[in-house]
Amino acid sequence: MSVRHFLGVAASAVAVWVIASSDARAQAPPGPLPPPAREVIEDPGPPVQVPAENGGRERAEPPSFNGTSAPTAGSLWDSPVLGHATPRADYRIYWFPGEPVGGQPTNLAMVRQDFSVFHPLWQDCANEWAATVHVRGEIFSTDAIIPNTGKSFPDELWNIRLGASYRHLFDNGWIAGGGVSFGSASDKPFHSIDEMTVGINGFLRIPQGERNAWLFSLAYSPTSELAFPVPGVAFLWWPTDNFRMNIGLPFQIMYRPIDEVTFELSYMLIHTVHARLTYRPIKPLRLYIGYDWDNESYFLADRADVNDRLFYYDQRVTGGVAYDVCRGVTLDFSSGFTFNRYYFEGQHFSDQTNNRLNVGDGPFVALQCRIRW
Repeated sequence: MSVRHFLGVAASAVAVWVIASSDARAQAPPGPLPPPAREVIEDPGPPVQVPAENGGRERAEPPSFNGTSAPTAGSLWDSPVLGHATPRADYRIYWFPGEPVGGQPTNLAMVRQDFSVFHPLWQDCANEWAATVHVRGEIFSTDAIIPNTGKSFPDELWNIRLGASYRHLFDNGWIAGGGVSFGSASDKPFHSIDEMTVGINGFLRIPQGERNAWLFSLAYSPTSELAFPVPGVAFLWWPTDNFRMNIGLPFQIMYRPIDEVTFELSYMLIHTVHARLTYRPIKPLRLYIGYDWDNESYFLADRADVNDRLFYYDQRVTGGVAYDVCRGVTLDFSSGFTFNRYYFEGQHFSDQTNNRLNVGDGPFVALQCRIRW
């Protein structure tokens, strides 16, 4: 698969998204929202219109997690709002210039592209059905070899996922749902059944008073850091519009000391950390700095052991600017420094000292476009 194929997949996904949007407009009318609260996310997108019986006020969707081990249900799994999910698409491209490979006379450069689409298929005041598409492609320029095996480092890595999710609001206020995804994460996606992936998750939200809630989840993904079902239990504490905290797993804090400044921090097992400080000097413009500790894994088509994966870990500090070009469209430019970068082939994180490929620290740049319907 090549960049041309990647663009073909992206274009096909957009076409499906646009066609499906005509069906979504015919869905049953959404029900009322819970008591209004000021928006509490950095990029809420276009607000949804509250029915007339609630005074016609507008309210943005509540924040939610993006942890790799947490269920997302279209990134709304912890939200008390049903019937107001909006279609959205996201494209981001990174450039990591060539940096030295430890112990080898070569550099490694990478271009990473991420494309994702979320689209509600059908929704009303008590049910939400949604579909998701995610494609990540990484193109490498290097003569590096994987140390223990002597194999050349792959020219490309791909992670392609198609998914569906469902949420239901019960009469007692509980919200339950789940999701499933199918795809392939490999240097040769869909090469065989051994390179295909199936992920599942389930979740339950039990409200406690007007804002607070218990959040229970169970998630499995063969490419996550922990490749077995991972439970999550957290208490959502939301005492004011300016402060929100999930105590447990996934862990998250949102704090807004003044209207123009927002701080967010999230953590999920084992090495997934995201922190961001955002300043909004004027309404369409946001300036931010952030820290990320991420990981990913792939099933190489020619691996000796079918259970082995190629893992990648890195940490990044980032500064960026996001600008709302028009309603529902945001451009985001960022740059930063990535460090503690390494690949290794094995079955678990405990194998990270074996068959390891260290990559030098260095700068990166990224450009992103986000669209909300």
